This record gives sequence, C-alpha cells and structure tokens, in this order.
Amino acid sequence: MRKYLLGLAALLASLIAASTATAEGPTLAELQNAGWTCFRDPGAPRMVCSDPGHGRPAIGDLNPPPSYNFKLFTLDGASIGTAHLIRGDLYRGEPCPQTGSLYFYIAPINYYRCEHF
Repeated sequence: MRKYLLGLAALLASLIAASTATAEGPTLAELQNAGWTCFRDPGAPRMVCSDPGHGRPAIGDLNPPPSYNFKLFTLDGASIGTAHLIRGDLYRGEPCPQTGSLYFYIAPINYYRCEHF
C-alpha cells in the first residue's frame, strides 16, 4: 500500500509539473526561432511577438489586417500575457473579454488593444 501511495504521489507531482510548464507556453526564443516577428514595444518596456505571416502594425499601412494577436514578454524574456488588436474601423465599442473594460485606442496605427495578464 505504501509503494502504491508513493507511486501515486510521484505521478501527481509529475502531472502538476507538466501542466505548469505547458501553461507558461512557448518562450520568446522559441517563438523567434519558429519565425514569429518579435519586436520591442514602442510604447512600453516589453517584447511583443506576432505569429508568422502577420508581422507588426505599421504607420501608414495601406492594407492593414483586421486584427493581430500578440504574445507579450518582459525585456528579459519572461512571458507576461497576450494582447489582441482590432483595426479602428472594425472596433464597435465591445469590452475586452479579459477585463470587461473598453479596448485602448492606439492612434498612430489606428488599432484598439485589449491585454490579458
């Protein structure tokens, strides 16, 4: 019985450790190596990563995508959350699902931002 309980405890500990590592998601370096566009946020001291093919918002873009989904990191690479951007002409005042607050407008690129930490 004691061996069974020790085995069960070891199994539970390994499952908890695995789920914690998975919950953190990929690292900044892993995303960069997988072709994500990662850049220093011009408005905050952090790194932002956009999935391959989407790049980053640009001032004066004549064909901007409807939205962006970003992963956010500290400058030293620790994961801190996610951000969702909606193009200005598509935002209808809906609240950010994670906070219940309105999205924040970023005038230079004409996108509204919602963050989740």
